[in-house]
Amino acid sequence: MPVVRAERAEPCWVDLFTSDLDGAIEFYSRLFGWENQSVGHSRPDHYQQAQLDGQPVCGLVANDAEGSVPDAWMTYLRVADVHSAMFATKLHGGQRYLKPVVMPGQGTMALIGDPAGAGVGLWQGFAPQDSEKSRGHGHRIWNELHTKHFEIVARFYREALGWELSPVADSAEFRYSTLGQGAQAAAGLYDVAGHDTTEGWRTYFAVNNTDESAALAQELGGSVINEPHDSFFGRTAMLADPGGAEFAVIAPVKN
Repeated sequence: MPVVRAERAEPCWVDLFTSDLDGAIEFYSRLFGWENQSVGHSRPDHYQQAQLDGQPVCGLVANDAEGSVPDAWMTYLRVADVHSAMFATKLHGGQRYLKPVVMPGQGTMALIGDPAGAGVGLWQGFAPQDSEKSRGHGHRIWNELHTKHFEIVARFYREALGWELSPVADSAEFRYSTLGQGAQAAAGLYDVAGHDTTEGWRTYFAVNNTDESAALAQELGGSVINEPHDSFFGRTAMLADPGGAEFAVIAPVKN
């Protein structure tokens, strides 16, 4: 049987699913300076779009699951054809959580899971283009998948979604690969087997000062999951908003 795969699927957007939409808007606006608009949506009490420097940053969506689904950030991967990507997902051992839904005038979305169960969105349609301005404070700068099933998940993304992974480190202490190389890298895959952490996609936002942002997040009712520390990519910290949705901040290394 021939291998069925989609074109290389790269992160293009993130949504926050939150049980307190107004509270989340207040928290992130003060932390990152976002402005929020009910862009093209009939229910502003259900969906808001965060913008910064005149550019869209992310969506904030009311979590109506009444506690059955925790608040969380959702990463979306842009694909050429959602239906083909859904077929490839099933063929290569993934899970299909939400069948394709057409968003009038925008595109088509779906939700899938890798063989380990980590969920991710698929998006076919318009997505904001990356630019130098969109790499500054408060903008999404990176997405990476934390998994305790590295080989299985890496194979799934290669075969189902067209990833070509480039090893950054491959030791018993630290195994990390990127989708693409160097400045062209679009996402990360991190082996967290043996670590006391949950699996799933993580969203990183650029900040001017990681320590100050972590302190401010706490002042605003959030929490620090991993204290600020230096990494290969810059000084970073893992935080959570008041609803418990985890995200990361990073002051990137200046080239």
